[in-house]
Amino acid sequence: MFIFCSLFLLAAFLAVHLGGDRFLEELRKPPVQAAFREDDTVLVEGQVWKQEERAEYHVFYLRDNSITKSGRTVEEAGIILYDPEKTDLRTGNILRASGQLFFFDEARNPGNFDQQFYYQRQNIHVGLWAQSVEVKDDSFWHLRDTLERFRGEWRKALLEAAGEKDGGILAAMILGDRQGMDPETKELYQVNGIAHILSISGLHLSFIGIGSYQLLRRRTGSYLAGGLLGIGFLLLYILMIGTGVAVLRSLVMFLLRVGADMAGRAYDMITALAAAAAVVILWQPLAFYDGGFQMSFGAILGMWILGELMRPSGKERQAGRGKDRRPEKEKSLPVRAKKGLVQALQSSLGVQMILLPVTLYHYFEFPLCSVFLNLLVIPLMSALLFLGMTGSLMYMAVEPAGQALVWMGSRILDIYEVSCLAALSLPGSRLVTGQPDMGAVWFYYLTLGITIVLWVLAKKKKRAGGRESPAERRRALVPVFAGAAVLLFAGPASGLGSLGQVEITMLDVGQGDSSFIRADDGTAILVDGGSSDTDQAGRYRVEPFLKAEGVGVLDYVFVTHGDSDHMNAVEELLDRQETGVKVSCLVLPVPGVWDEELKALAGKAKSRGVPVAVMDRGGTLSCGSLTVTCLQPGEEDEMEPGNGASLVLDISCGDFDMLLTGDVEGEGEEALEQRLKKTYDVLKTAHHGSRNSTSESFLQKASPSAALISAGRDNRYGHPHQETLDRLRRERCSVYQTAQSGSVTIVTDGRTMRIRRFLP
Repeated sequence: MFIFCSLFLLAAFLAVHLGGDRFLEELRKPPVQAAFREDDTVLVEGQVWKQEERAEYHVFYLRDNSITKSGRTVEEAGIILYDPEKTDLRTGNILRASGQLFFFDEARNPGNFDQQFYYQRQNIHVGLWAQSVEVKDDSFWHLRDTLERFRGEWRKALLEAAGEKDGGILAAMILGDRQGMDPETKELYQVNGIAHILSISGLHLSFIGIGSYQLLRRRTGSYLAGGLLGIGFLLLYILMIGTGVAVLRSLVMFLLRVGADMAGRAYDMITALAAAAAVVILWQPLAFYDGGFQMSFGAILGMWILGELMRPSGKERQAGRGKDRRPEKEKSLPVRAKKGLVQALQSSLGVQMILLPVTLYHYFEFPLCSVFLNLLVIPLMSALLFLGMTGSLMYMAVEPAGQALVWMGSRILDIYEVSCLAALSLPGSRLVTGQPDMGAVWFYYLTLGITIVLWVLAKKKKRAGGRESPAERRRALVPVFAGAAVLLFAGPASGLGSLGQVEITMLDVGQGDSSFIRADDGTAILVDGGSSDTDQAGRYRVEPFLKAEGVGVLDYVFVTHGDSDHMNAVEELLDRQETGVKVSCLVLPVPGVWDEELKALAGKAKSRGVPVAVMDRGGTLSCGSLTVTCLQPGEEDEMEPGNGASLVLDISCGDFDMLLTGDVEGEGEEALEQRLKKTYDVLKTAHHGSRNSTSESFLQKASPSAALISAGRDNRYGHPHQETLDRLRRERCSVYQTAQSGSVTIVTDGRTMRIRRFLP
């Protein structure tokens, strides 16, 4: 079975990776995208197979759908419907809804979440904001609907018994419902490397499935009866919480384990793991590229590999039994505690051994304390799950007794939170490395394979009667340490890939502005950061990009003026100094042009311990071969706060020159035109391409060969205006728009310049 499943997985990976849409329906352009446009009002009919409750709306997952507009109908496998009216529907109902069609966003910057691919893996390509929802066929799936309603009552009991914060955490752990969880706690767990406890995983299902199986087996006195009842109980639980990659893996492995007991056969973990992977890929072929799939299977694989490497030989086990013939339960508590600690450390190291590249590739940072935090977290999980599940179920019948158990579970959550905060306070607790390239990832796994082979050869030598010196095992670790060093210290954070080069990226933040500059000496600079149409652009657009680039600390953050679409993401960065990207210095224009927003931003920075500097006209900042010069405003300039008084920066590196203009317009642009002493290779077009800026005379004076425009797709202001685009084209200027290309990156060594778009 192991050989068959391994060969199937190899063939499936080659088919998915090389065949693409020739093999997979999920990767083909859906018919609905060819037939309709985004924001079209359409009529949808489909069957509800899953639903979720949110504070503002209900979410219905539909299958077997038809989408109709103006007499044209197309079929679509999966649709997500958002219903602000919160219509009471049952799972299995067939509904008819009208509303606005929308397509999911692809990643707009390096490191950003790819919503389109996330749903594509589930064969869902389109969503609908419902204006009206009605039931066409009220028949429903009684068992599924009953379980979902029970899940809602269970969640309610958790929130009442434990409070909103702790109840939200327990609901995520027990019911797989993370919607109501406190976002700050969720991030605290993630940056400390223990976010896995929030997902329904093998640990949870082992506790529920194996626990119920062993209990029922003892009660019935039969492996067969206990196994069948345990399997039935677990299937009902999974039907209630929903099927994910980790859940399906755990279910298959549980079925094989119980099946082995029932058939009187030996259970082999690696065979069960391969079989589970084959089942998951048959269900979702694109799961190969899913971080959840990689981490779920990688964790089990790592524990199995290290367990096999550390397993003593038969002679060693026999000798050990000869020294201490007492059964495990009769050994002293310190002996058992030591053994348990060693096993826990071994498991944690095995997981990190396999998942290091996966963690860095998807999260761009490595929590150095995670190995030790997991030694505390994982052993307490069984107690936490027991207290949370038993207590909340008991709370529905006997409130005081149930609340007492849940209260004890909340104290374990307090231990988790205090431990995470203590770990974060340690110097260097988080190592931001950036996203490694695939060459470094494969090099690491090659070195890991070499280490495993050397270790096995050393063990075989010992078993053959030879003497194994500790030095041999230490030498076996050299290759994997070399691979880890490449991953951790030769990635984007090292700057080795950009030696002698300056990189400037205009990020796609929607309707807003943000530019990142990395000097050739590694200095990291952000100029503006904000958006008027993207929620939490700092957390979800700017910060992931910075971490993917290996930036854990911004040396300088410039804010050109006080409009929110240039600074609200910077405010987020300042609020997130503990868990996000740190800011070393905030740089503002001269105080004479500050409005109330800039004054508030300066106050926030100081309250967060971030120094605030001011840049006057003529002021410079030198970083390697890069020089940043302030062109305006100056103390002597009589400018009103606002767009016209934007901080204007000259970026130069050798023969390369770029002009960053903020939102300068009107009198500010006229003054700037008079002050220009040279032409520019690249212009950051002011005010998102508004017709009120970038005049013809200014363009003739600046004479850029390329212009970058940051504006949101289909924004309500109509940016960039056609008049501005026409002026740029008359000056034979190449135009790059974030609305079309996502982020735009310029790489220069001071002599040549390359411009690349993130999206084709």
